[in-house]
Amino acid sequence: MTNVRNDEASAVAAPARPASRRAWRRVLLALAVAQFAVVVAANLRVVRAATPFVCAAADAPAADAVVVPGARIHADGRPYSLLVDRLVAAEALWRRGTAPVLLLSGRGGGGVAEDEVAAMRRFLAARGVPDTAMIDDPLGLRTIDTMRRCRDTFGLRRVVVVTNPFHVHRSVFLARGVGLEAHGVEAPYGFEYSAGTMLRNQGREVAARVMACWEAWLGG
Repeated sequence: MTNVRNDEASAVAAPARPASRRAWRRVLLALAVAQFAVVVAANLRVVRAATPFVCAAADAPAADAVVVPGARIHADGRPYSLLVDRLVAAEALWRRGTAPVLLLSGRGGGGVAEDEVAAMRRFLAARGVPDTAMIDDPLGLRTIDTMRRCRDTFGLRRVVVVTNPFHVHRSVFLARGVGLEAHGVEAPYGFEYSAGTMLRNQGREVAARVMACWEAWLGG
């Protein structure tokens, strides 16, 4: 009798395992959907908030400075192509008289392979931009750092941020989030970039916009 009862109990309990798995699958699916919704909402918020202030170079308003966020450089200190695009577009704005100075913000110090600000300065100097028209910000390690330092360290109020198209909306969003009167100008792509390069940058930007919303929520 004992064996029969045990067999009956096992038969009754057995279906509980698949049901438990289904419940966990539903929980995981709900979490994935919620995460996806947060990512989509954050990206829409950043793009929609910044879009009215992204303009063509010819329409950029007068500013206290043209801000160039840093990016990767080669081991020999030359800017990578994406940074070259930013610098060329920023120089053109400066020559148009949009602002009296270019603020070069990124990682400073260290060796030749690490000093983004020095690399940017050398590039622009070689193109005839005088030292007096460039301001170094060696502590702009993140976009939000750059914008806060524009406000707090350099006392800027009106800025035009020049960066790559995938980065410009987040830059403007963060700049305006800390109280700057910021506009953004997309630096045209001056090189042939692989699909992989563009996908990697776009993918990183999707995640970075979520962080930007968090930073904006925390306050400038």
